[in-house]
Amino acid sequence: MSAICGIVYKTGQMISTHLATSIMAGFDQFSFDKTGTWQDGFVFFGCRLQWVTPESEWEQLPYADARANLLITADAIIDNRAELFDRLGISYDRRKWMTDSQLILQTYQKWGEACPEYLAGDFAFAIWDSHKQTLFCARDHTGNRTLYYYHDDTVFACATLIKPLFSVPEIAAKKKLNELWLADFLANPTVEHQLDPELTIYEPVVQLAPGTSLTLTQKGLRKREYWRVEKLGEFRLKSDAEYEEAFRAVLLEAVRCRMRSIKPVGVRMSGGLDSTSVACMAAAELRKTGRRLKVFSALPLQEYADYLPPSRVADESEYIEAVRKYAGNIDVFYDRSEGKHSLSDVEKFLALLEQPYKTVENIFWLNQLTERAREEKVGILLSGQTGNMTISWGNSSIYQAILLRQGHWWQLVKELYAYNRASGNVNPLRHLASAVFMQLPRELRIAINQHIRKTAGRAYKSLSLLNPELAQQVGMEQRWQRFGFDPYFLAVNNSVEERKKLLNPHAFNHLGVIKTKRSLASGVVSRDPTADKRLIEFCLQVPENQWVRGGNERYLLRRAMQGILPDKVRLNTSVRGKQSADFVQRLIPIWQDILQEAAAICDSPLCHYYMDTVKIEESIRTIGNNPLQFQCDGENSGVRLLVRAIICKRFLAAES
Repeated sequence: MSAICGIVYKTGQMISTHLATSIMAGFDQFSFDKTGTWQDGFVFFGCRLQWVTPESEWEQLPYADARANLLITADAIIDNRAELFDRLGISYDRRKWMTDSQLILQTYQKWGEACPEYLAGDFAFAIWDSHKQTLFCARDHTGNRTLYYYHDDTVFACATLIKPLFSVPEIAAKKKLNELWLADFLANPTVEHQLDPELTIYEPVVQLAPGTSLTLTQKGLRKREYWRVEKLGEFRLKSDAEYEEAFRAVLLEAVRCRMRSIKPVGVRMSGGLDSTSVACMAAAELRKTGRRLKVFSALPLQEYADYLPPSRVADESEYIEAVRKYAGNIDVFYDRSEGKHSLSDVEKFLALLEQPYKTVENIFWLNQLTERAREEKVGILLSGQTGNMTISWGNSSIYQAILLRQGHWWQLVKELYAYNRASGNVNPLRHLASAVFMQLPRELRIAINQHIRKTAGRAYKSLSLLNPELAQQVGMEQRWQRFGFDPYFLAVNNSVEERKKLLNPHAFNHLGVIKTKRSLASGVVSRDPTADKRLIEFCLQVPENQWVRGGNERYLLRRAMQGILPDKVRLNTSVRGKQSADFVQRLIPIWQDILQEAAAICDSPLCHYYMDTVKIEESIRTIGNNPLQFQCDGENSGVRLLVRAIICKRFLAAES
């Protein structure tokens, strides 16, 4: 992959050698295989390239096509090369040597600004048309690669990272923290960064949203959303077997096309359905050429004290080993991240991500697994991170609500009793009540939850760190409505709408920022077949009764993986893995330091302006010296809140 940048002075101002050198120096903290620049008066493009695919070794970036008057710099792996070759009529003798950037230029010449619609893969690129004096930029459908930019009447500048942009004087002069980004970050109880995918932590810099392109002309800048998660219409096949075959084909292609690598391929794997399905398919592909798959898995601390119920397990090695033995060509590398915890290497992660972060439970062990993959010379690290929303979709509650809404009474009764048997004698009336509850108006459901059940909104109230006064000032409630964020996490009786809530631009953006910058730091590219845009579109067209039937959830994936995934994993419905179960236990050796640093937040005027210090003080008093009593799900929010507050405080301190 690449780190790219570009500058266009709309006034025709010449770009100095000093400015060109400075913006490229913004990538110096990372290692690259090749560096290239291109400059012509008021236009500058740069690229620092990491070789990953066979084609990337042939890249000459920036690349100028003199005949077409086009210049491109690109951070891209294009996955549907064969399809594009056929559609573009590229001769067979040119295909092997055609780089991804050249292929993108070919699509631009044929389809113009619509070209991103025809691409599949991870990409961010900029194309300068010297004849038309226009700049075109695009970011991939699910935002797997970042592209930050700045635009005013004088200059346009873009880059993979934020830091290089501050080499441009017009941007550096306006540098300040973005209060709205911080408000989103602190108010949102989830791990996502912001509501608006265009916002960044620094006010003058914005980010091109996933599935969006922009065009800069003499008349100004215009943006176009070329893709979003939508239902394209339900397709009907003749039998279950045909659905399984079609599903396997799409998933296999999503895995296979992401294995094009000049280095060994790895998988970050737990014991769950999604990552094991990816791993088994990848192993089968490698087996054809006598190669082995490297699997990287996290385990809890050696001294971990298990507190989980029988239905949850922190150590998933039993299921991981079942996959290893079944596949036959898998090597497993376990890592316990001994000595690491949620406040390990905070300054390193803040510098890497260029912003505060909330993935406190897993960022350190995800980094450890990536580092271990780098040591094993892995170039591409696959995952099943998005699988819950795509390949392993299947929610009985939502399906039952759909049947109720559509008036399929007899089918609903059968599903209720089937789920009762499959889930261990859960009262069918309880699930019927849940289905009825989903039909009620949203405000009524909120009222019931708040005043009777007293559960919904708990995560929002306990993990929202934003100062209530600042929340009022920025109109946070209105922002949630504008961007479709539900702080009460109420399920809807529509499968597509529920998945769209999860597969949204700000969620994609959150993951893309982390994956892009981690890959640049490690040289290991994280790629998720379960987020393939073609796979997403396929899954949204599959009828609901393929995902849930007879009380069986994740039903299509379980059927389709027969003979590929060991039954111990494929048919497991009684035990689920609990990642980061030792989150609190890891903090015990530094707990007094945490209390002390959290207390200091309340004495900081800057932190007090942004953060709810009353809530921080309350968490300190409630938890006291015994955080272990709050380590269970739903009870550890106070611990998480303190850790998140400390990370935000350190970022603010570094910026002040």
